[in-house]
Amino acid sequence: MMIGELTRNDNGTVTGWVAEPHYDFPQVFLERNESPTDDAPDFRIMTKSPRGRDVPVGSIWQRTARETGEIYFGGYLKSGPSGYVRLRIYRDQEQPNRWEVVRKDEQGRRAGPQKVAMPDASDTPTRDDERDFSRELEDA
Repeated sequence: MMIGELTRNDNGTVTGWVAEPHYDFPQVFLERNESPTDDAPDFRIMTKSPRGRDVPVGSIWQRTARETGEIYFGGYLKSGPSGYVRLRIYRDQEQPNRWEVVRKDEQGRRAGPQKVAMPDASDTPTRDDERDFSRELEDA
């Protein structure tokens, strides 16, 4: 689910927005992190406080897709009501100066399409199955 958009401006800065029902950052920008450690994020996601101060609201790391070799960014956004929101940031294929901010699925990566089979009409539950099911509901 797309929750934001970033754009590289003519002067090279990257700005945009990120929003969900629990938070709304109408103006965010990226700041390169100059930390000397290897595991430090490549960029910090910043916004302005109501008084105009720069405030960090998240971190992102540059990643490379195993299958395609495409560069994307992964990280998180800090949001008081909802805690940490895991993100993926992908370059738009049609507009190279635009990126889509996507909430990372909590289930992680899926191993391809899931096979779903409808039960046959002959697979109707017996009376014992119905009693067991109603007992499970009562216990819940």
